[in-house]
Amino acid sequence: MNLRFVTCFITSLLFVFLYACTSSTSPNGQKQVAKANASPTTGTYKIAFYNVENLFDTEDNPEKIDEDFTPSGKYEWTAEKYQLKLDNIARVLAALDADIIGLAEIENDKVLKDLIAHKRLAEKGYQFIQEDSPDMRGIDVALLYRPDRFELTSFNYHRVNFPAEPDYTSRDFLIAKGKLPSGDNLYVSVNHWPSRYGGREESESRRLRVAEMVRAELDKIIASEDDPNIILMGDFNDDPHNKSLTDVLGAKADASSVEDDGFFNPMANMLQPDSVGTLYYRGKWNLFDQFVLSEELLQANNALMYSAGGATIFSAEWLRVGFGKASEAPRRAIFRGEFTEKGFSDHFPIILTLSLQ
Repeated sequence: MNLRFVTCFITSLLFVFLYACTSSTSPNGQKQVAKANASPTTGTYKIAFYNVENLFDTEDNPEKIDEDFTPSGKYEWTAEKYQLKLDNIARVLAALDADIIGLAEIENDKVLKDLIAHKRLAEKGYQFIQEDSPDMRGIDVALLYRPDRFELTSFNYHRVNFPAEPDYTSRDFLIAKGKLPSGDNLYVSVNHWPSRYGGREESESRRLRVAEMVRAELDKIIASEDDPNIILMGDFNDDPHNKSLTDVLGAKADASSVEDDGFFNPMANMLQPDSVGTLYYRGKWNLFDQFVLSEELLQANNALMYSAGGATIFSAEWLRVGFGKASEAPRRAIFRGEFTEKGFSDHFPIILTLSLQ
């Protein structure tokens, strides 16, 4: 047989084999890394959260208050502006390079499909979870995940209700369950609690109500499974020392004081109102964006383990305003009613780095 023919034939077979082993198509049409080429089962595991501030498409949803984000609306939200917003958010997510990313202020599944297909993110093979909530503006929470690093097994969006204000609506909270590369289960909850519109104290009862509902769902998990790995993340619209986090969720600021089946807030001591936070408002910082971890993640023999300093605020220089009194603040996409081509969000993202064992 001709030697050249044999060489070409073997090379072709090898190419087909490698392609089959390294890629497949996900349910939402995105290429993903196959398990045969899965990531290591040890090393570090990164989780991120980002309130992307109004990631809207350009279409009017007649059931939601989204008219400002249309071509004829207040912000003249054209396809070009939408693409620039996608470009900038994709740049941030690519820099975070996390295995799991929680998102807030996502309008719908269309913007998520556009986001994970972006040239900065497509090769990462993210899939997503999203469902529409009754929020009046149509903003939801979502989860991006790499299926080779988080094998999704189930998820539920939990509808929140307010007995004292039956007509008030807010975002659902998400609890997703999946398997780590080690085979251990991980529960991830993504949250965006009611805003402080009308004042912190006046609106506090709404956040306390959602905190109660979240805690009730977590207690169900704890009652049904021994030593579950649980990570909450989100924009809680409260700082770490507020009642919703400390009294209702029971998130402790000191790891040594966390009891069995308790929770730890690794960001509890980060807030410095004059200099450190995730969002800047009227000259002061808040730390609404936080992680809360179950007690199991503090154990040295656990599949995932938190070590001091593992939770950080991602505030790269290119994410900041860069001038004036608010020079250190996040650079927004829309500031004082005007679109900014190089803007991102009014929040900084946060990152949690754990040891995967």
